[in-house]
Amino acid sequence: MTKRVELIDVVAGAWSAFERASVLQSRVSPAIPILFFGDLKAYSLSKIRIVTVGLNPSLSEFPACSPFQRFPFAKYVTATDPDCYLDALSAYFRTDPYNRWFSSFEPMLNGIGASYYNGRPSTALHTDICSPIATDPTWNNLDDEAREKLEKCGGPLWHDLLEVLRPQVVVLSVAKRHQSSIEFDATGNWKTIHEFDRTADGGFRKRPVPVAARWYTINRERSLFVFVRPAQTPLGFLGNNQKQQLGAIVLRELRCAQ
Repeated sequence: MTKRVELIDVVAGAWSAFERASVLQSRVSPAIPILFFGDLKAYSLSKIRIVTVGLNPSLSEFPACSPFQRFPFAKYVTATDPDCYLDALSAYFRTDPYNRWFSSFEPMLNGIGASYYNGRPSTALHTDICSPIATDPTWNNLDDEAREKLEKCGGPLWHDLLEVLRPQVVVLSVAKRHQSSIEFDATGNWKTIHEFDRTADGGFRKRPVPVAARWYTINRERSLFVFVRPAQTPLGFLGNNQKQQLGAIVLRELRCAQ
């Protein structure tokens, strides 16, 4: 079970990254660093520990009209109160989540028997590989200098976080170049475990959507990393039924290795 005490240093690192990013005009403010999205305790007790991965939090997590409506318990939280900070993050999907974005992953999670929400055998968390800092503009529209500064703190922080979370499945739907940012020890190469050669309505695709997988070792445990290229949203080239099928494919791959 993930213990909060194991996350103390990682939480401190998130706040440190947030403070360092204060020199960037692109840092959203008022805001907090978002180390992860989801119920930490439910994740720890899950049948399968699943983590999804993006690049960095959306500026929509802190609406200009009410910056802390998605994290109401974090309005007065500081770096000196890690327990309240973790409570605020854990309450995210019970409060006012940015469903327009997270609904992209939810059908795939359902196919594994998981969800960001309570009520399934497994509760997933979402993390960001580049930075826990929300920015305006979005990641792909940041200048190179800003991305470099954010990744300098955010990349190592993400690895430290996963060392504590010890996920059994990690699902990435980001630009392929970010595969090279993964620094865990790999046991084998990326391999294609499935291709979606039809669209959601059954027509043939001009360019199939491959599902790639690779095993890594995190904190002395094996972890299945799954990669699918994104569209405007994660897994955006797949329909909801295909996303559920993807979840079943991931589950099969995981069970075959056990």
